[in-house]
Amino acid sequence: MLPIVLVLFVAQSAFAAPSVVGVQFKNFNEVAPVRDNGKLVSSYLTDGTIAYIDGGDTPLYAQMMIQAINDMADTSDTSSWANAVIQTIATVGELANGVPGDACEAAALINAYAYSVSTGNSAGLRAALPNFVQRIAGYVDTIVQLVVNPNGVRYSSGPRGKCLGGGRSYQFEEAWDGILDKANAYQIGLLNEEYCAAKRLYNAFNIRSNNVAAAVTAVTTGPVNQLVQLALPQLAQFLRVVANGANPVQAGANAKNALLQSLPKIQY
Repeated sequence: MLPIVLVLFVAQSAFAAPSVVGVQFKNFNEVAPVRDNGKLVSSYLTDGTIAYIDGGDTPLYAQMMIQAINDMADTSDTSSWANAVIQTIATVGELANGVPGDACEAAALINAYAYSVSTGNSAGLRAALPNFVQRIAGYVDTIVQLVVNPNGVRYSSGPRGKCLGGGRSYQFEEAWDGILDKANAYQIGLLNEEYCAAKRLYNAFNIRSNNVAAAVTAVTTGPVNQLVQLALPQLAQFLRVVANGANPVQAGANAKNALLQSLPKIQY
């Protein structure tokens, strides 16, 4: 008889005397915002930059990638800082446009990197890296526009290429094998998390997820990490300006110049 008693109790409650009911709306994420700890790189920079993206339009596994990026920004070695900074720039750059573009430059770099790792022949990598750096410069420009003219980015389309399948198919596993093989003790755990998220994004059925996977994979390769370490002060300052809500036009120009000037210093 217990189930019947419970049912009657609920039914009686529904017809009980009316009472005042209050509804309170609260922010879903009540965690206090990250503060700038004064270090060259921290999650204050990465999280503050990613906050310009509409989270409701961000794929689930991209959200998981973003958390790993923020965690990597709070580590203590330069290689991890470089990963966090450039992964932030690439992720925001791919998520910002209202209509996603293609990932041709990223796919070309990934394939060249995978071939270089397996054969030791870096000729293709030498050709692919400068092209991809131009795509990174485009990400910087997109972030600048996202800050100063968000509606202009919202109604824009990402860059289009002429590669097969729009850069959605490339040597994903081979590239990540090379990335993880060269990871240090500070970053191996987080890089494994990023690999799992990137694999889901790579295998997704939508272009935006595929583009994020390609971008993050490409910027995490050894040559790009080496390049970003050389330009890290300017790139970190760019993210700091963005996170602070200031006009990032000049900081963006400085970041792009630092990347281009560092290209001849890369050792393949």
